[in-house]
Amino acid sequence: MRCRPLLLLLLGPAAMAAVPTVVAQPRGDGAAVASMVAAERLAQAIVRMAALRSDDHLLDLGTAEGRVVVAAALAGARATGVETEPELLDRARQRAAQAGVADRVVFREEDLLRTRLTGASVIVMHLPPESQQQLRPALLRLAPGTRVISDTDGLSGWPAEQTQTVELPDRSPGRLRTQRISLWRVPAPVEGAWCAPGGFQLSFRQSMLAYQATFARGAGTPVQWRGRIDGASLPPPVGGQLRPWLIWSDGQLLVRRGIPGLPDGIRLARRPAAGCPS
Repeated sequence: MRCRPLLLLLLGPAAMAAVPTVVAQPRGDGAAVASMVAAERLAQAIVRMAALRSDDHLLDLGTAEGRVVVAAALAGARATGVETEPELLDRARQRAAQAGVADRVVFREEDLLRTRLTGASVIVMHLPPESQQQLRPALLRLAPGTRVISDTDGLSGWPAEQTQTVELPDRSPGRLRTQRISLWRVPAPVEGAWCAPGGFQLSFRQSMLAYQATFARGAGTPVQWRGRIDGASLPPPVGGQLRPWLIWSDGQLLVRRGIPGLPDGIRLARRPAAGCPS
């Protein structure tokens, strides 16, 4: 209760009763709560976009208070949060403990651009565009099919597979009430020539997700087609002549569905310097 002026005390109880009691509220509480609600809403949207499975490991770069990490753990995945601020990491660990998922998460204090990315099946980035561009070469070296999610537009030239605008009406005035999040999947690196049994050769020209394939044997007429890489999969183009369906598998290309000369189930290896064996 706020202190009454001395005049009210002198006027007696009746005058005091006529003045409403005002309970002091910490300044900015409403804005802080709204900001937390918006941050939680964004974290949930990111985890839904990731479509997590129980065998996934999510790595959250710039985890702040660990909302995405905790939401991922509650969804059944393992998760690691990386942050540079010790105070934020303390809050993140408290959040995980309160949610009962401390045994499924790890928080690390590290340089966000130097942290180890391998081993994660989902990478989430809360980083400015220039930092994301610095990480891009390392991201493209990850296992094909690895999902990459960002809440900023920082991977220009790499077409996003999904984009969603998240409504955040609870954000404080002066901040955008929407946030765009995007998902990419690391494409299989198929550029170059590959050898199939029987002296056949399959060559690719790749531009991020798009590829052009040429399949030939010796001086025979080559077969060509274009397609789009879907993570670790190279599905055949829709319509037209029958083309093979290929899957990246441990550095080789597995023929999931074949064509003459490329039967189902065979594996193609990168062409050695001496050329494909006949």
